[in-house]
Amino acid sequence: MNETSNPLEVGQQYSMELIDITHSGEGVGRLDNMIVFVDGGLPGDVVEVEIKNVKKTYAQGKLLSISQASPVRVTPDCSYFDQCGGCQIRHMSYPGQLKAKAKMVGDALQRIGGFKELEVAPIIGMEDPLRYRNKAQFKLDRKGMGFYAKRSHQLVHIDDCLNQPESAAAAIKTINALVQELNLSIYDERTHKGYLRGVLQRTNLQGENMITLIINGKELSQRQAIIEGIVAGIPNVKSIYANINREKGNVILGKKSLCVYGAARLVEQIGDLSFSISPNSFFQVNSLQTEKLYDAIKSAAALTGTETIFDLYCGTGTIGLYLAAQAKQVIGIESVGDAVLDARENAGLNQIDNARFFLGRAEDEMLKIIKDEGVKPDLIVLDPPRKGCDESLLQAISELGTPKLIYVSCNPSTLARDLKFITEAGYAIKTVQPVDLFPGTGHVETVVLMSRVDK
Repeated sequence: MNETSNPLEVGQQYSMELIDITHSGEGVGRLDNMIVFVDGGLPGDVVEVEIKNVKKTYAQGKLLSISQASPVRVTPDCSYFDQCGGCQIRHMSYPGQLKAKAKMVGDALQRIGGFKELEVAPIIGMEDPLRYRNKAQFKLDRKGMGFYAKRSHQLVHIDDCLNQPESAAAAIKTINALVQELNLSIYDERTHKGYLRGVLQRTNLQGENMITLIINGKELSQRQAIIEGIVAGIPNVKSIYANINREKGNVILGKKSLCVYGAARLVEQIGDLSFSISPNSFFQVNSLQTEKLYDAIKSAAALTGTETIFDLYCGTGTIGLYLAAQAKQVIGIESVGDAVLDARENAGLNQIDNARFFLGRAEDEMLKIIKDEGVKPDLIVLDPPRKGCDESLLQAISELGTPKLIYVSCNPSTLARDLKFITEAGYAIKTVQPVDLFPGTGHVETVVLMSRVDK
């Protein structure tokens, strides 16, 4: 590696070895004791880079050439990888991806949380890391459907996606043809004109498809022709929806969805449970790994049948319902009204009568339930969004003194931040279990078990 005593200069070329990777797929190296991020680089690569930007504590380099390839570097199996923003690390072998993701979790816990000696369990990966997604949100223009390029709103047109089920190729081909044959206008964010805004495909493990057309209108125009075209072109279509989104901007789904063909819901199986899915439902996008994730939560919980569980940020209730058979009762709290309705419907669908779901902010509703019902949780499960938990909720939990906590996170950085708060409030981390739900990307889920420390 060439190092120089001079500060890094924009436009200059340097040779360097990369030693790490970020969740967004940037290789990481050091020059002049400054971190350099290199898009497309991998740990173990020796590369030539051109410095494009220099900040106070880091620089960004453009990858010019690779003089020595990383042992985990592979030829991407997707021809769109260099353009499409859907994947970040498809140029990395799958064992290499798993190792990198486990390291991301461990590094965040050490760097942000200050947990120097914490052991991270081996990550749970997929047997086959292809075609795992049960949900695709396609953008489109007059030339066809696709996904946005990395860090832009430039559309990359695709014929297929290896993260999606095989029926995705038929969906792309069919919708593209209908746009041309029926002369459907395409929505323009700048002018707020045009009809078709996007296409949502949801697919369950049985290969059944729900197709949702997102429209800037009050109803589905050319309804019969569209229905006939979709049913003829896409295999096993169980539902077709029109989602009404007349809002300005790039929000994908509107609040109102009209079922124009078939069943109102798609049913997915996770373990022994069935879950009802609508276009707007939140549901983990990898059904196979979701079962492994929930099994990891169940294993950490080690339930005896006597426990009261509070499932906070419960979404559509999937985690709480998965644990309900081994608990005395489950109380789920969620701030999104539609999700609470889905959770209650899923409880009924599975004939689970010891799970209840409440609408409200977790910290407020939790304390209200405790006061009104005189019940306290034996276990709290936290599954917050990427931004992590509100500090007010963490403070309320720490004051409760609940014996056992399980934190489920999709963001190692906010996980580490929140764990630091929780441990300083009197909890000890017992286990850290990463689970890979998103092969080809830099995302990783983590299940952390904590227990109250007697003072």
